[in-house]
Amino acid sequence: MTDLQAFEEALLSSREKFVEQHNRSVQRAQEQFGKRRVSAKKIDLPQQEPKKSPQESRGKAYTGVAYKTGYIIKLVVREKKMSLLDEVFEYQSSKISELEARIDAEKAAKAAGYPIIGYVQSIEKL
Repeated sequence: MTDLQAFEEALLSSREKFVEQHNRSVQRAQEQFGKRRVSAKKIDLPQQEPKKSPQESRGKAYTGVAYKTGYIIKLVVREKKMSLLDEVFEYQSSKISELEARIDAEKAAKAAGYPIIGYVQSIEKL
């Protein structure tokens, strides 16, 4: 296990401990003062999706159209600002201009639910 993976595991476990402690304190307050008087809500942990292999993420951005010209753009994206997990978003564009292809890839990444675009990993010509 690398240092980054160990750090990520430590963050996730500390978050889970915090959520459990918070939910227990809310439950104790509700038992002590009644459910109507306690306005704090319990926190639900988000369900984590299993990590995707690079081959699965590759198939995600393929449009099914065979282009003779264009670019394959790989962007590094995140779902949240403070996320530790960078994901590679691959987009195949039919644009002749490299800049237009990059703009189209950024629009497609935002439409796919990735509001934070870190940087361009690579641009390959078809």
